[in-house]
Amino acid sequence: MTKRSWKESMKAFGSHVDPEKEEQWKWMKIGNYSIPEQPRPFECYWKLWDNALEAKRRQYKANVRAQIYPQRGGFMWYTECQLVRKIENKVKRIAKLIKKINQGSREGNLRRRSELLQLVDEFHIQYKSLYSVYDDLRGEVRKKLNEEHEGDLSSQSSSSCSNSESYFSPEELTAKSSSSCSNYEPLDEDAILKDKVITSNIEVMKGGSVESYDMENFETPMSYSRGSESGEFFKDLRIQGEEKFIDESEWFQEKVKEKEDEILYLTDDFELREKERLSQMKGLEDQIASMKVELNNLCVQKRELEEQLGCKSNELQQMEDTNSGLQSRVLELEATFTEIDENLLNSTSRIDVLMAKSHVLQQEVDRLNAEKHELEQKLLNETKKGSEKVKELAEKTHFSELQHVNGPLQQEVDRVRVQRNDLEQKLLHETNKGSKQVKDLYFSELQKSDLELSLEKKSHEASDRVKDLTERTNDLQHELEALRNQNCELELSLQEKTQELSEYHLPIENLKGELTSTTSSEKGLTKATEGLKSEVNLLMDAKCDMEEKIMDMNQEAYHSELQKEKLNDKIMELETKLLGKETEVGILQKKHEAYMNDMSAQGSTLTARINNIQKQLQTAETEKSRFQSQLEKEKHEFSQSLMQMEKKNTELTIKIAEQEKTLQGMQDVVNKSKGEHKQMQIKLEDSKLNFHNAERKLGEMTEELRKSFEDSLRILSRRIRVAEQMHIENKEWYQKTRNSYEKENKDLKEKNARNEMGLRGIKDISLTASDLLGSLDTVALKFEECTAHFLNRISKNSCELQFVKDWVMRKNKAMAHVKDDFDCLLAQCDDKESEILKYREKVWKSENKVRELEKMIKDREESVLSLKEEKREAIRQLCVWIDYHRSRSDYYKRILLTEFGRRSAP
Repeated sequence: MTKRSWKESMKAFGSHVDPEKEEQWKWMKIGNYSIPEQPRPFECYWKLWDNALEAKRRQYKANVRAQIYPQRGGFMWYTECQLVRKIENKVKRIAKLIKKINQGSREGNLRRRSELLQLVDEFHIQYKSLYSVYDDLRGEVRKKLNEEHEGDLSSQSSSSCSNSESYFSPEELTAKSSSSCSNYEPLDEDAILKDKVITSNIEVMKGGSVESYDMENFETPMSYSRGSESGEFFKDLRIQGEEKFIDESEWFQEKVKEKEDEILYLTDDFELREKERLSQMKGLEDQIASMKVELNNLCVQKRELEEQLGCKSNELQQMEDTNSGLQSRVLELEATFTEIDENLLNSTSRIDVLMAKSHVLQQEVDRLNAEKHELEQKLLNETKKGSEKVKELAEKTHFSELQHVNGPLQQEVDRVRVQRNDLEQKLLHETNKGSKQVKDLYFSELQKSDLELSLEKKSHEASDRVKDLTERTNDLQHELEALRNQNCELELSLQEKTQELSEYHLPIENLKGELTSTTSSEKGLTKATEGLKSEVNLLMDAKCDMEEKIMDMNQEAYHSELQKEKLNDKIMELETKLLGKETEVGILQKKHEAYMNDMSAQGSTLTARINNIQKQLQTAETEKSRFQSQLEKEKHEFSQSLMQMEKKNTELTIKIAEQEKTLQGMQDVVNKSKGEHKQMQIKLEDSKLNFHNAERKLGEMTEELRKSFEDSLRILSRRIRVAEQMHIENKEWYQKTRNSYEKENKDLKEKNARNEMGLRGIKDISLTASDLLGSLDTVALKFEECTAHFLNRISKNSCELQFVKDWVMRKNKAMAHVKDDFDCLLAQCDDKESEILKYREKVWKSENKVRELEKMIKDREESVLSLKEEKREAIRQLCVWIDYHRSRSDYYKRILLTEFGRRSAP
């Protein structure tokens, strides 16, 4: 037996699957399979027979051989048994090395191969030694037979019968007697018959020990006299049995070769399937790695979406805070409006008071003009009388008398001139005061014009009143000019009639008192106008503040509406996403239920794991219900907050509308354009914030998906581990079965050798095999059950692999769906960017309009400044005319004083 033949015989047991069950694998269904009834192979009988008799055969060999061959002793047979056991241990070691030859590193594999070759060489040597021992035993048997044959011929038959009855059957005993009587057959055949008889006696002695077996129990069926006739008969039977046994042994060898070929084919097929399974496992691992990467990406997107949700919640809180701030601002604005209304009422009351005072002053001026006319008439009358008196005196008196009278008259004229100068100084002082008052009135007019531009519609009545006052002042100025002209005429008349003015000192002093009263009233008017100016400035400041606040309120309300619309859109998107997630969760639950129904068939070993998984699912469902309740509460709260916001917005819009109605005339085009520009900038900022919030929400959604995928991957990894453990158990069972098959193969080879030596004992062996059919049936049933379990496990593993493939396909579809959603979001972002560009264009247009309006405002301001300069020049001219008339009036006063002095002089 060479190394090659030994290796081939070891490779023949590469698979534990019966080759005749190959048809089952071809038409087997996953999970549900049926096995057709087939005839049991002949090899099974040999295996069962060998397994049943192996232990007892080893037990009886030493005892029987020690009894048959006492000259060898029990120790020799014991050493031979030990040698056989060593050979069997080496065979087990060789099988283990063959299994582990391609599992470790390269150096380990080389070491195992060298050890395997050494063990095979040792096995070959020990096998040869066994054959040599066997040859020695045959030689000893031949010697014993020759010694017995050379003994006494007379006692040969009786002694041979008595010696052979202990371990020969009747048929073989007759065959032996016939052979001894017919010139003695060759010793080889006798030795073979002897060994066969020994084996048959061993199988007959199952129930009892060798020591209790009595040789006297057997009776010779034939006598020595009938030996010649029975010898021929038994010889024929022996020849026929040998031929049959040779044919059966050849057929058996052919069957063994066929089985070995089938086993080799099955081992190759099994290796190919293992390679395919490994390739599939690698593909699944690659898919799992790609899914993990996708899960990480989805987790990032989920985190971003969660951040966006947090930002939106913060925005809602900010909106609530802003609404509360807006309400407080509205209350403040209402208070300021009430204050402004009160100030306006006070200003209108003060304006009415000033108008009344102006009417009083106008009446006084009219009265003074009337008195002035009366004085002028009186002066004319007196001058006429004085001229008449002078003429009379000239007629009456002479020139000398006139010289005496001229002296005191000159003194009187000088005194009148002094008085006149004093009066002129007083008039100058009063005219200066009047000019100051006129200048104050001019500045008040300018301030009133500014107030008219700022207040526009509300200050229209005040502007009309101011216009009336300006018209009255203009009338007074015209009257003053007429009076100045009259004064000029009076000065001409006073040059002639200065003497008659001495009588009019008292009315002049009364006029002075009246002038002082008028100056004091004018000072009160100036103080009142200054107070009005300060109040008007305060009102203007309050008005500007109110306009700014109203603009801010409008902007905030507009932003709140925009944010409200955006939040509604986002809520709709989130609801759609939640519905999709709920559908996915329902699908996963259905899958999980189906998988649990499939896994429930595995037995009590998986019940604990299934219970744990169910507990985890219950916790997950509770968490899901809790999250759903939280989402519903948040939705309810959000809807309530939205309703409150809408109510607040409606109230604010009503209040703003009322305020806008009250302040429609105060909103200029420039402020509107600036407000639009600010709104567009705020829209841009809001769009950017919304984009970031959307990205954060996507991150949050991806994190949720990643967690769910991680949980599913954990479950799958656990299932894969269970499948691997099952596979390892199957491998161990396969190794055990392979070892048993190898042992059986060795035993079969030994049996073949024994059968070649013991052709005549095949009938007895077949009888013993028939007794062991019951045990064979039980073992075959056990073997079929084991194979059925193995097939069930393989089918379950294939089902799990198919489930994993389906799960991976669904997850790929889900990933594609998520990618489509992400593309939609990107498209929405592009649309928003296009809208932002449109808004920017609108902003640019509005900025251009603002620039044009600013240019128009600058032009108007320049025109207003030019008008102001023209008014100032007109006022300056008026002041110059007033100064001129004052100087002229002073000059006339001096003349009058001189004339009065002259008249008063005697």
